[in-house]
Formats: sequence, C-alpha cells, structure tokens
Amino acid sequence: MSTTNVRAFRSSGFTLLRFRGIPVTLGYTWLLLAAVVVVVYAPIVQRSVPGISAAASLAVSVLFAVTLLLSVFLHELGHALVSLRAGIGVRRINLDALGGFTEMDREAPRPGTAAAIALAGPAVSAALGGLGVLGLLVTDPGSLPWQLSFQICVANLLVAVYNLLPGLPLDGGKALQAGIWAATGDRWTGYRFAGWAGRVVAVATVAGGLWLFAADWFSPFGLVLLVFVAFELWRGATAAIRAARMGPRVKALDAAALARPVVQVPAGATLGEALRTAAGREVVAVSDVPVGVLDRPAAEAVPADQVDAMPLAGLLRSARQIPALQGALRGQDLVDAIGRSGAERYFVVDEGRLTGLLYTADVVKALR
Repeated sequence: MSTTNVRAFRSSGFTLLRFRGIPVTLGYTWLLLAAVVVVVYAPIVQRSVPGISAAASLAVSVLFAVTLLLSVFLHELGHALVSLRAGIGVRRINLDALGGFTEMDREAPRPGTAAAIALAGPAVSAALGGLGVLGLLVTDPGSLPWQLSFQICVANLLVAVYNLLPGLPLDGGKALQAGIWAATGDRWTGYRFAGWAGRVVAVATVAGGLWLFAADWFSPFGLVLLVFVAFELWRGATAAIRAARMGPRVKALDAAALARPVVQVPAGATLGEALRTAAGREVVAVSDVPVGVLDRPAAEAVPADQVDAMPLAGLLRSARQIPALQGALRGQDLVDAIGRSGAERYFVVDEGRLTGLLYTADVVKALR
C-alpha cells in the first residue's frame, strides 16, 4: 500500500461531532478495531466476572471499546486545546484504529510552544491512567468495576508511555525536536535528529511485536496492528527527515521575490486594453481599490476577434477572496501565513502599495 493510499485509508471516515468548530472525524478503521475488541474482550469479561451473562459481557465489551475511543479523543483534545491557547488553529481531529492525530494549520512559532502542545496529549493519557489506578483502589478485585478500571489504567498508561518515546512522529519525538530547536536555534536540526530517532523506534516496535508474538503474548491481529503502527511511525519519521532537508529552501522563501508582477487597469477596461497594458504581467482591475484579478484561462478562451471588445469585468476573479500578505514576509513566517489562510493566491503589498500577486503553487514549487 503506497504512502498516499495509507494516508487516505487513515483519513477516510465521517464527522462524529464538532468541538468548538473543530470537526472530529471517526475513521472507518476504528469500527473494525472496535469489533475486534468486543469479540476478544467479551469472553475475558465472562471468565473474569462470576455470574455475568453473555449479553452483559458483550455490553461491557462495547462499553470498553467506547471508553478507548473516548480516551484517544481526550488525548488529542489535549493537543488541540493547548494549540488553540497558543493561537494556532486546529483544522480537525481524526480518530482511527491506529490512535489519532490532530491537524493544525501551522507550526508552533517557538520551541516552548511546540513542546507544550506535544506533551499535552500524554499528560491527559497519564491523568486518565491515574483515574484507572484510583478505580482499582476503591473497587473489589475481580469485580466488573475493577475490570473496567484495570483496562482504563493499562490502556491509557501504555498510550502515555509509548507516546513519550523520543522519536517523531510520536509526542516524545516532537518534544525532542523542540528541545534540539531550543538548544541550536534551528528547528530543522531538531527534525533531522528526531526523525532518525523515530525510525529507530519504528524498527524497535516491530522487533518488540515479533518477540511478544513468539512468546504467545500477542495474537496475530495484535501483531498486524503493531506492524501498521510501526509503518506509520516510519512514514512520519521519514517525512520529518525530508522536512529537515527542506529547511534551507524554507529559509530562502521571500514573498516579494516570489510574487508575480502586476499591472493595475481600470475595472471598465476591455480585455484587449488590459492585455496590451499588462505585457505578460498579472492583471488587477481596480476601481479605487482592487476589485478582481484576470482569470487567464477564461481570457484565453475568448475568440481572437472578440478580445478588443470583450469587457474585462466578466473575466475577473473577485478580489474579496484574495487575502493580502506583506512583501517583507520571509521563510517560515511566509509558510505559516499561507497555512493559516489556505488561499490559492495573495496580494503582496509593501507599505500599503500593491506590488505583486503571490500564488501558493509558486511557493510549493520553490520548496521542491
């Protein structure tokens, strides 16, 4: 399965709810995991809790699967809330069979902020594990409440500990990257070291899974799931290493240099007048303020004998949909500004004067 297909596989699902406007997506893969949890856990409940019926043990297993989902959601919510508090938008939270991930609209501007966002998730999982421990202390060993407390305790503490391993894309790896960034002043050095550490963690995960399987501690399904987790780790670690290599190109980004030159023409002009004035530059129609940008494909579709008479107004893309960027933006600041907006093009302004039109595609091209 290719990396693109795996990403699509993990991202496929439906919106379960919205929290503060953030869509929380439940992946279809989680439904498969939940079914396996119910099938495997129901017999364990029936053996462990004297006198419980088959129907009741099945209900408890379903409750446990939902509890696991809630635990993962709260873990990701920890990341999201700290991110929002730092002024970084969150696009969505995805929950699936391999855990979850929180998609933010830009990178943290400082290493301390990056570390705080990364460690928030494990902190939530550790707190939930602590609640499970408390449940063990106040319930009778072997009872149904004790069984549920034990599972909550183990599941959340394992998630907290594993996520703190120092390798990207795990939370511990993000904290490591932030620490190296703080020490060296270069976020890309942090990506490189934490990315290679993530590859080590991925290989160790597979090795540990094989050892547990050989020792009859793991089922074939558990081993397959762990291999998928390791594959995701390797993919994320590789992406971090690639990002580190991209660092010099990001630093070299310059909004003013990447912007395409523009010419401003009256909104009442014809297409012919605009093209002659533009001489290959981007056309911005103005009426005191910019009202639109010439849609080049639409202009090229106009028959040659109609160009001189064709009103420019019908071939414009509204300027209201085009945000403005300062021409002084450079490097990561430029990337973050584009990430926050998500637009296809931007007016580049210098001291309030329109100087160019920047396309997101041109920025992406400069990074390749």
